[in-house]
Amino acid sequence: MSREKIISAISEAGCDEYREIATGDIVFSREVLEQCSRNTCGNYGRNYGCPPHSGSIEEIKARIFRYSKAFLVSKIVSLVSGNGDDPLKIVDKTIKKLRSFLANSDVLILGAGPCTKCRVCAAVEGKPCRFPGEIQYSLEGSGIDVVRMSLNLKMTYNAGGGRVAFFILILYNE
Repeated sequence: MSREKIISAISEAGCDEYREIATGDIVFSREVLEQCSRNTCGNYGRNYGCPPHSGSIEEIKARIFRYSKAFLVSKIVSLVSGNGDDPLKIVDKTIKKLRSFLANSDVLILGAGPCTKCRVCAAVEGKPCRFPGEIQYSLEGSGIDVVRMSLNLKMTYNAGGGRVAFFILILYNE
C-alpha cells in the first residue's frame, strides 16, 4: 500500500490532521479497554467491533501488529452544532469515505465508536457477523489510548468552541 494513496484518501475524505507512526508507537491501555466493560456507550456485547467480541488484548495486538505503519487521523466536529448533525454520524461518514477510497487495499481502519457496517449488528441477535472481513473495530474498544497518543503527537484534541477531534487509525504495510 502506498502512503501517498493513503494521504490522498485522508485529504479527499475531509480529515483535519494526520500523523504517520510505526505500529510500535501505538499506546495500548488495559484501563481504556476495561472502560468498555462498564458499557457507558451501550455497545458492550452488542457490536462485533467492540468488546468482548473484538477479542482479548492479545488478539487485538496480533491483529494490529500484522501492519508495520499507521496514520492517526482526526476529524474535528462540533458537539454544539445548531444544525442537528450528530458528531458520530459525521465521523462515520468520514470513515466510510476512507473505506471507499481505500477499498481493495490491505489496510485496517479502526474508528471512533462501534462498527456501523450493518444497520443492526448480528451480535444483538446472537448471530455470527455477516461481514467478518469488514468489521470496523473501535479504537477504544481495542484498548488504544487515543487521548494520550494524540497529545504525544501534538494533534488537536479540543479545538475550542465546542469542537473536538474524533480519531481514526489506518494501519498498513508499505
